[in-house]
Amino acid sequence: MPYRFFFLLLAASLIWSPQNATAQFFEAGVQKLEKPVAAPDFTLKDLGGRKISLKELRGKVVVLNFFSVWCSLCEKQAASFDKLNEEIKKGVIFLHVAVEGRKKELLEYKDKFKISVPILIDEHGFVARAYRIRGHHETFFIDREGKIVGKTFAEKDWTTPAMRRLINYLLTQKE
Repeated sequence: MPYRFFFLLLAASLIWSPQNATAQFFEAGVQKLEKPVAAPDFTLKDLGGRKISLKELRGKVVVLNFFSVWCSLCEKQAASFDKLNEEIKKGVIFLHVAVEGRKKELLEYKDKFKISVPILIDEHGFVARAYRIRGHHETFFIDREGKIVGKTFAEKDWTTPAMRRLINYLLTQKE
């Protein structure tokens, strides 16, 4: 009987160990930051004119995807990013930030790819610069405390089991 308790504790420690956290990111193809950093705050308008502030989203996991309407990789992953948003709604906020494009082009893009995720307009590029965007398909994973814990700039299928596990892992982390 004491051995059973020992193995139960051992299994629990392996499931919630820091190495497992790194594995969650690695399996999803996301770079885990060794030391989380504060996410630059911003307030941007979405296509409907509603203001969205990162500060007001504190307490939720935020997946912040920077894109451009002419980026072919962004187009390829738009549908799966939106599908993941539809599948996991509780406790996580998915946002697109348009680094280029006029409102008309963004509305056409939204309709073409049937996007339900809010598209925020970074009209002057201030937010992109604050996040040091190098390309047009970078995504940041922000924890409940408002810290960037991971990022990726590669093309993704956002609906993979590994990505779902990563999002669920982030949702289980305490504030």
